[in-house]
Amino acid sequence: MQSNDVKQAYGLKLLKWLAAAMLVPVLGVPATKLAESYYDVSFFSPAIAGLWNWILSVGTWLGQPVSVQLWLLLTIAICTVSTAVALVRVFRDSNREREAKDAILDATYARIDAAISEIDSLDEELGKTRVKLDTAELELAAALAKVESLLTPKMQPLSEHQRTVIAGITTYDNADKECYVKDLCQKINFTMVQTDGAVDVLLKRKLIEEYYTNGGRVVSLTPDGRAYVLDPDFDMPSLTSR
Repeated sequence: MQSNDVKQAYGLKLLKWLAAAMLVPVLGVPATKLAESYYDVSFFSPAIAGLWNWILSVGTWLGQPVSVQLWLLLTIAICTVSTAVALVRVFRDSNREREAKDAILDATYARIDAAISEIDSLDEELGKTRVKLDTAELELAAALAKVESLLTPKMQPLSEHQRTVIAGITTYDNADKECYVKDLCQKINFTMVQTDGAVDVLLKRKLIEEYYTNGGRVVSLTPDGRAYVLDPDFDMPSLTSR
């Protein structure tokens, strides 16, 4: 739309210029004659007369009959020149539009390249951060394990009295009998205090469990207790031979 407006303005400007060029000599002759008659000056007369004669000769030439072929050739020439001028303008405008689009495309590509570079940089930083995070997690796990080992005291091995008590309980479980603590102390030849103390430790270690009946305190092996007495290192005969 703007290109059409520019073309129309240019055509009007050219038409005005041609009209002015034709009117200046035409109007100049009467103006000169009027000046000479008013001021009685004849300095411009020869030049103006010659220009007037040229205008008359041009008018005479234009008044001559012209053949149809000449007018057709003149029309074709004018159309050809006009078409060439229009094509040149269209090509120039399209070239400018293409250059503008190429500039926009180049700027877009530049932004894309910059964004890709920034993404690559962020990805590299993310990889470094991930490595640092993994290292920190390993260090934290090691520190937590150390703290847990410090907070959790190492389990001491059972004493001879405690092994004797758990071995005695095992004999009752093997015979499918209830193991009363008061009967157990007589069987293993321990005092009641010694037997109760060993039972308390075994309960804390979750190697045995207890319950009460009318006959008193009854104890039996837990799954962990059975695994303990079934260990090859557990010497059952030496503990039950008392």
